[in-house]
Amino acid sequence: MKSADMALYAAKAAGRGTLRLYRGEMRLELQKRTSMLRVARDALKRGNVRPYYQPKVELRTGRAVGFEALMRWKHPTRGIQEPASVSAAFEDLSVAALISDRMIAAVIEDIVRWRDHGIDFGHVAVNAAAAEFRRGDFAERLLERLAEAGIPPACFQLEVTESVFVGRGAEYVERALRVLNAEGIAIALDDFGTGFASLSHLKQFPVDIVKIDRSFVRGLEDDPGDAAIVDAVTGLGRRLGKTIVAEGIESPHQHALLQALGCDQGQGYYYGRPAPAGQVPALCARSLTAKAVRGRGKVERS
Repeated sequence: MKSADMALYAAKAAGRGTLRLYRGEMRLELQKRTSMLRVARDALKRGNVRPYYQPKVELRTGRAVGFEALMRWKHPTRGIQEPASVSAAFEDLSVAALISDRMIAAVIEDIVRWRDHGIDFGHVAVNAAAAEFRRGDFAERLLERLAEAGIPPACFQLEVTESVFVGRGAEYVERALRVLNAEGIAIALDDFGTGFASLSHLKQFPVDIVKIDRSFVRGLEDDPGDAAIVDAVTGLGRRLGKTIVAEGIESPHQHALLQALGCDQGQGYYYGRPAPAGQVPALCARSLTAKAVRGRGKVERS
């Protein structure tokens, strides 16, 4: 019965209409998932979940126009860890909601501090997973927290991937995005061009910003197909009145190519790695395109 239950879980994780036979590896996968959930809950309990901020840069000027808040957590011996090390936590409704609450609370605290010190940070974008929308009142709770902190909606953006549009509870997603957008919070469509991408989503949902996935930017210099896709998305964005952001920029050549293609903003290690809140004021104070990417070794997904 336990083996059948593991196979059932694997089938559900793979999507509707699938069949899975039990394999020994499933037990290891389940143990790994259980371990990730335990680690994530412990990090939350100890207050070790925190946002790191990566700049979003205007390609024309090199000026930081905003930041994306990326979840990081502190391991007691290994230091700062990335979300992939606890990826199973984002599939669990309760744990994902707790992580979201912690991230939003920390981002609000940082925004209030920056505003009090006159730091022109532009905006902060926070990622939202599908599980967070299933609570139904996600939009209202977020707007209430921003209002209590005295933060204008223009200082806050919400990023979603297209998977939230087609998964369970998609009706909650559309309602929440429309409520937030009506109050002035910009909605960004992340990882555009991969997985569940559909042009109908740009028309159906209140999307203000389209983020070109890093996989297309990575091949921009060598693959004509990637360059054509970036050019097409950029042109589509201009015609639809969307802001286009390219992710994963790692070199001045990629920066120059994207600028020539008409992309509005960029994000990636060329401008800076995700950094704690204390480093944000310095990033806001200078042009980030003057930095050269040297000696950074293997690039990690942020």
